[in-house]
Amino acid sequence: MVAQKMLEGNVLWSYDHELNNDKNSSWIKKIADIFSFLKPVHNHEGNILLASNGIFITGDEQLELPLTHIEEVYMGFDDLFPASSAKNFGAFWQPIRIRSIVSNSESQTVYLVINHTGIFSDNQTWFNTLISLLR
Repeated sequence: MVAQKMLEGNVLWSYDHELNNDKNSSWIKKIADIFSFLKPVHNHEGNILLASNGIFITGDEQLELPLTHIEEVYMGFDDLFPASSAKNFGAFWQPIRIRSIVSNSESQTVYLVINHTGIFSDNQTWFNTLISLLR
């Protein structure tokens, strides 16, 4: 069966271990990020494609998340990506967190902000579409 393209766009993203390392950065930098015109917290940028068989990211780093390997999809803030790190404190968008299986004993977690305009993102549309594909 040929995979069907569902959605595509641009993405700002990070692995959980990268955000955990960034968590220790200075509070002055965090406050400056909130009140500046900087993009949301991220370590990688690129293009994202949601197909009927998975999520594919190209850019400064390549990432493939087959739907069959996805264990958890969550939209919202948490300890690693708190609402306080967002310019609008989460009033207009929330990150998508995806945990997937890499091998029998290893998983990876990524945080996505898709089609961020400076105020809004398309995360709700992507989250709803992804959830419907996983059911």
